[in-house]
Amino acid sequence: MQKLEFEDLKNFIKNNSNKKTLISFHSIGDTDSIASAFGISLLFKNSVIATPDFITSNSLSILKKLNYPTIKNLFDETAELIILLDLNDFGEYGESKEKLETFKNSILIIDHHFPKEIKKDNLFVFDDENYSSTTSIVYKLLNEFNVQIDKNLAMLLALGIISDSAEFKNSNADTFIQIGNLLKIIKIDYPSLLDEFMHISDVKERARTIKEILESTLILKNNILFLFGDTKAHANIAADNAIKIGADIALFYSVSNKEISFSARLRPVLDKELNINLGQIMKSIAYVIHGNGGGHPCAAGAYGSLQFKKDEFINIFIQKILNKIETNKKITKEKLVE
Repeated sequence: MQKLEFEDLKNFIKNNSNKKTLISFHSIGDTDSIASAFGISLLFKNSVIATPDFITSNSLSILKKLNYPTIKNLFDETAELIILLDLNDFGEYGESKEKLETFKNSILIIDHHFPKEIKKDNLFVFDDENYSSTTSIVYKLLNEFNVQIDKNLAMLLALGIISDSAEFKNSNADTFIQIGNLLKIIKIDYPSLLDEFMHISDVKERARTIKEILESTLILKNNILFLFGDTKAHANIAADNAIKIGADIALFYSVSNKEISFSARLRPVLDKELNINLGQIMKSIAYVIHGNGGGHPCAAGAYGSLQFKKDEFINIFIQKILNKIETNKKITKEKLVE
């Protein structure tokens, strides 16, 4: 594994831009993932974008509205280069992680989370927590390579930055500068952009989401406010809104004919304050529902076939969070004693 600085990343792209490239991202791809993928694809002439499983319903709606093509589920073993966006661990690639581990050609990771050590000689990693989203990194690259950004791409990039910065709760000065520049290209104000694209739903769906949140279960433990419950369709939307109205941790699920899907959210800053990573937790307990899980420190998901295990999944999730809080308290006390 070779870690890259930003200038190294630029040189890597210059030297590999003509290679047959597979562009992908973490399991259950979100808006940051897809925006990054379509953005960076402009720097690689012979590239295809693929998902290891599927993308979120909100991301799918955004792509359809902007007339972007459907992202297929595939793994091209003949690719000369794989670019992985918005992940820093092969385990976040779902069931196809073994294919990454045995892939012989170069793999490039671009991410904005704490870097993990992966023992693989053909792996190159740019991983910088100073960026609020992977889309933010890609947008900077597009500017460095003087790529002309049209209105649709500007919208997609703006939505990627907004979504993964938790609507600017995890942001820095550069985040706002980038959004300002993108809004100038789009020729739209920020509230109008949100109203048109973020969590697209009609009035009946919004009413249903409000009802589902009101009927959810509220628990207060260790001064942490948990909110969890079920939804008819979009668990991620309910979880997002639960955090907005004051929950510290939200977990919602939806059930289809074949599987159960969970979406978890954590109030930004608590991931660092309490050393909680929802992506790791969801991945570690996905076995309960015979499925897969993953995501980011403040936003993650899991899906599986054992629908009747939902209560067990929720209980284990809450206990994992409480264990993390207790562990963090002990560490803090030890530091104070020192």
